[in-house]
Amino acid sequence: MTPVAAALSYLTEHRDQHLSALYELLSIPSVSMDPAYRADMVRAAEWLATCMRHIGMHHTEIVADYGLPLVYSEWLGAEQAPTLLIYGHYDVQPADPVAEWHTPPFTPSLVGENLYARGASDDKGQVMAVIFALASWLQTSGRLPVNVKLIIEGEEEVSSTLLHRFVADQAERLRCDAVLLVDSMMLSPQQPLILYGTRGNCYLEVTVRGPKTDLHSGTFGGVVDNPFNVLVHLLAALQDGDTRRVRVPGFYQKVRIVDDEERAFINRLPVSDAVLQALTGVPALAGEEGFTPLERASIRPTFDIHGISGGCTGPGKKTVIPAQVRAKLSMRLVPHQDPVEIGELVQNFLQQQAPSTVQVSVEVLSASWPVLVDYRHPTVQVASTAFAKAFGRPAAFSIGGGTLPIAATFQKHLQAPLVITGFGLPDDNLHAPNEKIFLPCLFGGSAMIIHYLAELADAYVLR
Repeated sequence: MTPVAAALSYLTEHRDQHLSALYELLSIPSVSMDPAYRADMVRAAEWLATCMRHIGMHHTEIVADYGLPLVYSEWLGAEQAPTLLIYGHYDVQPADPVAEWHTPPFTPSLVGENLYARGASDDKGQVMAVIFALASWLQTSGRLPVNVKLIIEGEEEVSSTLLHRFVADQAERLRCDAVLLVDSMMLSPQQPLILYGTRGNCYLEVTVRGPKTDLHSGTFGGVVDNPFNVLVHLLAALQDGDTRRVRVPGFYQKVRIVDDEERAFINRLPVSDAVLQALTGVPALAGEEGFTPLERASIRPTFDIHGISGGCTGPGKKTVIPAQVRAKLSMRLVPHQDPVEIGELVQNFLQQQAPSTVQVSVEVLSASWPVLVDYRHPTVQVASTAFAKAFGRPAAFSIGGGTLPIAATFQKHLQAPLVITGFGLPDDNLHAPNEKIFLPCLFGGSAMIIHYLAELADAYVLR
């Protein structure tokens, strides 16, 4: 039996033990954005560190110098072999609204082949898929075919503040030949996906202030500008209602021009408009004029409003002119847009559009850079080969519509090719009630990692 076959056999034979371990991790409510769960964040990090030591990693430590703890582990016993840095995260989104969950969010529940729990897909399940693969190699061969450095952070859902600083400070220690980011999804259980880029993000909070206190709309209506009225007009001014293009001057100035060949490459993905409509449940698709839905979701920037607060939002009625109102909004950005520059452009535009009857302020809550990867690089292509061996079909390639803030930091400081992929599915309900992971994808992901380590070692020798 070859080493790969032995590792795959171990993975299959120990499925129940692997699931039991995953259940334990999913039961820890490691919600990074809520300070009430700080002890659970520490508990999850300690659980993972213990797991790393148990499977035979050479060195494991918990780093908490800058914020919430991250787990760093390494196995460096493969001389003359490449080094792979693998990334994932153990923090999760809050479970709200809990009433909409069919099963308790932190009590893993298996329904058929779907495992339900907060973090099942994003990203604890995918992290454990990697750990199962490493364990399968180490428990059968006593070694890995390549050197592995593993980072499992606890702040991905709150912009990875610690990890950005850790990578910048420890760039020499983290040096590697490739970075594998396991925090994404497949197109379907039969079709793996590798992202050759991700969009960036500029997240803003807009505040409009008017009177010094809330006012009665009967007494002062028509005399005082209502901050809500102004805010709605300002938000409407940001986007053309017909073309769906952002109206901010300079917004599109640095957008990467995508040629016809790449556009055709993107549109070859086996995802139809009907599939997108069925997946989302909308009456019809929408988006920027002149681009297909697949292009709008990958190579074009976007504008979205996420929440508006102020005044009367509870039950009943209250005829009030609020003293101040707020809106949260974001723009997904594409190469080579600068998120800091975009924030400034939007701020200037809104303040120029605002009437003198109110005060408008704009705060940048987060700014993440877009990423572009050469999908023809050998370390990326052998990942597609590994998918073919695990799932029977090579990976498709696309630019991801979401944002992985740490990807740009890895690219900047480590200057290694990125392999951005994952084993979730589009209907896994990420950040929503009833999050799940499909077990054939999870264990298929472990098999893919087993193959990838071997393929990467072979590719390095051949090079």
